[in-house]
Amino acid sequence: MSPDPQAAQNVRRRWRAWPWGWAALLLSIGAWACTFMLVVLVMTSMGMPGDGSHALQRSAPYLYFTLALGVGLLLGGVVASILAVRLRRQPAGGVCALVLMALLLVALLVPALF
Repeated sequence: MSPDPQAAQNVRRRWRAWPWGWAALLLSIGAWACTFMLVVLVMTSMGMPGDGSHALQRSAPYLYFTLALGVGLLLGGVVASILAVRLRRQPAGGVCALVLMALLLVALLVPALF
């Protein structure tokens, strides 16, 4: 720790200058990419009839990893979007990211309702 208190305060405030809107937009696009990869992995895990669950068991770790990565990207995107709007750091990017993530959740949850 530096003996200069002003330097310590500058280090603590440095994260406020980050481009939160761009980060939120990239995280939301990453969540869409994870959803696409989940669809691809589920389709590849469909085996031949009578094969049992060997194909699904083989791709299960990849499915779990992609699902966890997608959830992490969604949560990080929500946090970055809120920071973008509140700190006024590319608020348009933060709002676009929130819209993209809401559209993703609607696309995933609406078919589950029917």
